[in-house]
Amino acid sequence: MRVSLVLGALLLAGCQLGSGDPAAAALVPGTAGGGLAQARAETGAPWLVLDLDLGTATAQALVPDLAANPAYRDRLLVLRRVDSGAGQAGQGGSFARQGDETARTVLWQPFHIAACELTRAQWRRLGGGEPWRAASPAGLAGGGGDDLPATGMSAQQAAAVLAGWARGNGRLALPAGDEWEAAARAGSAATWPWGEERRASQVAGWAVVAETAGGADGPRPVGGRAANALGLHDLVGNVWELTADGAMRGGSWADALALARPANRDLLPPDTGHAAVGLRVVWRP
Repeated sequence: MRVSLVLGALLLAGCQLGSGDPAAAALVPGTAGGGLAQARAETGAPWLVLDLDLGTATAQALVPDLAANPAYRDRLLVLRRVDSGAGQAGQGGSFARQGDETARTVLWQPFHIAACELTRAQWRRLGGGEPWRAASPAGLAGGGGDDLPATGMSAQQAAAVLAGWARGNGRLALPAGDEWEAAARAGSAATWPWGEERRASQVAGWAVVAETAGGADGPRPVGGRAANALGLHDLVGNVWELTADGAMRGGSWADALALARPANRDLLPPDTGHAAVGLRVVWRP
C-alpha cells in the first residue's frame, strides 16, 4: 500500500553503533583476504568487517566499541551473519495490518547483513556520488554529517553501484525482502522487534519515527537507537530501506509507528529516489 513520505533536511550529529553480540566470547582474530567461507571455517564468528577500499573480509566473534572508531562509519562496513532458518513474515496481530501482510512462514539461507543503514561516507566510497543533494529541498541538501544514512538513490542506481563494488571476496547487494524481514524480526513474531509497546516514551529508545522524532525534518545518524536481538540498528524508522524485490521497508522519521513495522512494505518506482529512502546492504560470497 502506498504511503505519503515527507521530504526533509538532513541533520548533523554523531553515530553510536552498538557493541555487537553480547553473548559472544572475547574478540577472535579475524581472517583478512580469505573470504567468507575461510573466515567462517576458521572462526565460526557471527560478524564480518569489510574494508571498502581493499575489499578484504575479516571475521570477528565480537565487534568492539564501534562508536569510538569513525572508520566503522566510513571505510569499514560491519555485517552480522544471519544463519539459515525459518520464521514468520507478515503481520500476525491485527494492529495496523494491511491486505498484503498475511502472516506466513518463510525460509532463508545464511547471509550477512549490515548492522546499520549505509552512511553517506560509505556510499561515496562505493562510487555512488551524493544523491541526497538532488532529493532534499533546495538549500538543505548539503546539511548534515557523513554518518547520516545515504538517501535519494533509486533502486536501479543502488543495484548498479553495489554490483560495481564486486571484489574477489564477495559482492554487495540489496537484501531480498524475506532476508530483510528475518533480520528485522530477529526471531520475534511480535509487531515490532521490541514487542508490542507503542508508547512514544518507550519507543524512543528503539526507533526514530514521527512520534519520537521531536518534529525533526530529517533522519538521525545511523545506529543511534537500541539494536535488536541480532545487534542490528534502525530497521524500524530513520529511513526506508530498499530491497531487491522492488519494495522499501521499515518506515522513516516522517512516518507513524503504525507504518514502521517489519511486515509493512511500500513501493517506489525503480528509477526514482527519495530523501526518506536509503538502503542496508547484504554481502554475498
